[in-house]
Amino acid sequence: MRFGLVCNSCDLRCFESISTREVFQPEHDPIVCLTECIQNYCDKNMPECLPAAVSIGFPSTISKDRTVAMQTPNIPCIPNDFSVVKELQARLHIPVFINRDVNYLLLFDQQDLALQDKDCVVAVYFGTGIGNAILLNGKLLLGRNGVAAELGHVPVYGNDRICGCGNKGCIETLVSGIAMEKLQEQNFANTHISQLFALHRNSLPMRQFVEGMAEAVATEINLFDPDCVVLGGGLLQMEGFPYNTLELAIHEHTRKPYPEKNLEIRYSRPNQKNGVIGAGIYAHKRLADASYL
Repeated sequence: MRFGLVCNSCDLRCFESISTREVFQPEHDPIVCLTECIQNYCDKNMPECLPAAVSIGFPSTISKDRTVAMQTPNIPCIPNDFSVVKELQARLHIPVFINRDVNYLLLFDQQDLALQDKDCVVAVYFGTGIGNAILLNGKLLLGRNGVAAELGHVPVYGNDRICGCGNKGCIETLVSGIAMEKLQEQNFANTHISQLFALHRNSLPMRQFVEGMAEAVATEINLFDPDCVVLGGGLLQMEGFPYNTLELAIHEHTRKPYPEKNLEIRYSRPNQKNGVIGAGIYAHKRLADASYL
């Protein structure tokens, strides 16, 4: 978990990282644990006042009204139907905003990469799972139930792996941090996972893995014909990651002549602070416009 204070100009200060497992202690009420963590951070970094709001990103499906973290398959300590906003506001007495963590990453990248004039921007972040966010006409795509942009849970024909979401065949069971752990155990047991691309990027398992990443990205491109594609996440930051191979494969699987012919790919700047600043951007938008979700 990453914390920071973000002002109107999006400057960040008092950045801290805390282990999620340290915050959500077993057999303790998760809302109590989260409240205490936030209060301790505020007491330490702004002891004589409170922030204008608290903004939290979850790797979860979020209710359309952006108040409940409904399911967080990759972090078991966060319960289903976690009523974060109601519970936290009752304890902190300030506005609380939540959203998908990848939406915060895209809000940061929209500003950092100067993409504000683009009508359609899609972003894919390869981390523990496959994070996906979409901006249409400057607003985050939510969908009917608030759970749009779940590229990681697109089913792949012939894939029998069970996903953390409960379904069978989701693409992130094949290309994600979780999938890479299995790949490492089965094929490169003597290599630390952080060195897989550096030492084995030309091996068949690793080439197939990158091909799968490209197929996931191309699927989204073929659906949305975006003005720009943003790629990021921890897997792309690994030593020796083959960016050129990934881009060539994306072009190979993207429909021709368009959108492949004028495809624009940009990369998120590697920084642990991006999502925190994005959370601040979202909070300021919500404070300025109550209808903005």
